[in-house]
Amino acid sequence: MIIINKKLQNKGLFNGRWRNAWAILLFLCLTQMSVTQTSCASESASNPFLGVLDFESTRSVINDIRQNKLDYLRNKEKLESAFKVSKEQSWEELHLEAAALYSELLFRQEKYADLTAHLSHYLNHKELINRKDIYLLFLETKLKALTRLDDPTPAKNLSKKLEAQISQHSVNEKIIIFRALAYYYTADDALRKTLSAALEGLELAIKSDDIPSRGYFYRKIADAYGYLEEDEDKAVSYAKKAVETFEKTNDGLFTAKAYWSLGNILLETGDPQSALVYLNKALAYFKDVNMNKGLAFAQYSIANIQYLQANYDSAQILAKENIELAMSAGINDMQLASMILLSNVYIKQDALEKANKINDDVFLIIDKFSRSIYKAEFFGERYELKRKLNRTDEAFDAIEKKLFYTKKHFEATSESNIKALQVKFEVKEKEDTIRKLEYEKDISNLQAKEEYQQKIIWRLSATIAFILVLVASLLVYRQSRQRKKYHRMASTDHLANCLNRRGILATANSKLAQQNITIAIVDLDYFKRINDEYGHDVGDLVLIAFANAAKETLSKHDDFGRYGGEEWLFILHSSDEKVVRLMFEKLAATYQKYCNNIDALKGDLSMTFSVGVSLGNKSNRTLDTSIKRADDALYQAKENGRNQVVIN
Repeated sequence: MIIINKKLQNKGLFNGRWRNAWAILLFLCLTQMSVTQTSCASESASNPFLGVLDFESTRSVINDIRQNKLDYLRNKEKLESAFKVSKEQSWEELHLEAAALYSELLFRQEKYADLTAHLSHYLNHKELINRKDIYLLFLETKLKALTRLDDPTPAKNLSKKLEAQISQHSVNEKIIIFRALAYYYTADDALRKTLSAALEGLELAIKSDDIPSRGYFYRKIADAYGYLEEDEDKAVSYAKKAVETFEKTNDGLFTAKAYWSLGNILLETGDPQSALVYLNKALAYFKDVNMNKGLAFAQYSIANIQYLQANYDSAQILAKENIELAMSAGINDMQLASMILLSNVYIKQDALEKANKINDDVFLIIDKFSRSIYKAEFFGERYELKRKLNRTDEAFDAIEKKLFYTKKHFEATSESNIKALQVKFEVKEKEDTIRKLEYEKDISNLQAKEEYQQKIIWRLSATIAFILVLVASLLVYRQSRQRKKYHRMASTDHLANCLNRRGILATANSKLAQQNITIAIVDLDYFKRINDEYGHDVGDLVLIAFANAAKETLSKHDDFGRYGGEEWLFILHSSDEKVVRLMFEKLAATYQKYCNNIDALKGDLSMTFSVGVSLGNKSNRTLDTSIKRADDALYQAKENGRNQVVIN
């Protein structure tokens, strides 16, 4: 019922022509209400997230999140809904997968207390025994969370557990492990290990066409090269690959992190304008999802660019904001880095006492820095500031600590001899400065300073000696690796990924000197027809198929290699004719199986080979005579119609 105010009636608004106007207006309102209700009902029917998710919708959300078709943070409501509904409906398998993804969401949301409780509950779930990939997703998030702790032991123990299990897992499971380890190694300052894990993971990700993981490993490789400061071109190249790869996905967070990595590497290589473009892209995402950690990192880099471009007022404002942001988010590296940047701004503004106050504040909490190199760089800057303030004792202390943390950085990263020479040059520079300082001191203090100088020089010498020994050992190790690599290359047929003629003959000579061996020569029947009819690319696939079949069939005591063209030389441990024939029968079946998987070949095409065998005996037969006997037998097999084994 509609109640009409009598005052409106008295004014004549519902009399005469006004009555018709109000009737039309009322009709339009009621019509719009009906349309709105219909629209809401339609939207509810089409959008499952306005109602209760069904099984298929829940599975679709989980798959899309896991395959990076949806961004975690921008679609957190969908993931939370999938997590809750799968639990309420007791969809056990779906729920475990949703719970694993939800743990990653909690990590990205920086809800670390909730994450700890969540992991504690689900990692004890019995069903995880049968879901290795889901279990590893939980462990990946757990390892990342453990790296935040002051005590490094839990993260170290979990990383060792994952390292030991790598060989037991499938390719996709290995990718998860390498992702987790690359994250941990970077946080632990083990940059060489980061590089190794990321390169192994990248190879697997490329093979399995895992685009998000490929982007992740590209970024880790770029970061490692950037931190190691030994190959700027590679750092830039991999960082750009990471950006290009993540832009093909919908993972906004990792795309933003790739922008940030590339921006910082471009900044280090002297291109601040390009760096600023990528850093602002990263900042926009972090602001959009209100991610404090990302904001702190991006804002610091932008403040640093402002500082380098002499925009000191802007740099000061950004640095102060970032100190507060990093402190509230518990991001120690960015808090300390922003404080150091603020101190440097004050130095440029000739406010040395303000700079010194900030520098001393950093000194009191320097252990919060995660990397030795950050500490070393801080003490280098502290030395310069204390020298300007003529505080010699504190300057000496800063030199000692710089060298101490530089040494720790070298131990962690095994830096190259170029870096060692650079440190040596810096040491010489410090020695010259110390000599100048001595003349500024009173005669009464001269002897004490000389003794102190000798102490520092001894420590510098010990450090340099350690670095030189480390570099020499590294060079010897690398040369040894290179020799082995070149030997493998010279003995390998790279098409079939097996021994080549040189390699198999060397192996045969070695084995013949130690034991009786059987030599066999295999020729692929009518191989020229394959090349002529299907082309050399398909011919190459047939050669690869035969090599794979041989690897699958032979025992660990046997060897084979590509003797030339379509001919293969086999070295067999057994001299029993039945065993040899049975082995080649198995090889024939396996070879056909592999060829059947070559799409370009006709499905009913029979692929065969002919074999000539020289059985091993106790006579003083040379390798040349054995090969000659096998070759004669092969000729006989081909003359007899091919597709057979002739034993001589």
